[in-house]
Amino acid sequence: MATPSLRNWIPAAILSSPLHPVMSRRSLLLSFTGRRSGVRYVTPVNYLQRDRELLITTKGGWWRNFDGGVPVELRLRGRRVAAVAEAVREPAVVAEALTALVRDHRAYGRWARVRVGADGTPDTADVHAAIASGRVLVRVLLDGEAVTP
Repeated sequence: MATPSLRNWIPAAILSSPLHPVMSRRSLLLSFTGRRSGVRYVTPVNYLQRDRELLITTKGGWWRNFDGGVPVELRLRGRRVAAVAEAVREPAVVAEALTALVRDHRAYGRWARVRVGADGTPDTADVHAAIASGRVLVRVLLDGEAVTP
């Protein structure tokens, strides 16, 4: 895999090492090639797995590399896994994914600026505000052998 940026180096090092269980339940390494630059990127991201689908949301512009679906490589729970990633901008689909991610991982709500009620329910207005400010879903479909949580 390509070398991650300096700010992502520590999470990438952990996720690539035998210590990955410390982070890999909710974080993975996503490796992809820039569509215009041709540069190989590696970035740690938080995810939620649903069978053979992984849900990731971002406000970073890197999601544009996945328009139309592209092959990617993951470091998922210590294993290299081939997958296909696609950007999804449909507000209702992004809202459902962001709500599920925040419900599963409350800290994700802080990063996405979505408050969580005492009962664990993400604030609907915050979810819609995050989408309006540019948050997009990157849906990753696993190829090959199943990877289970």
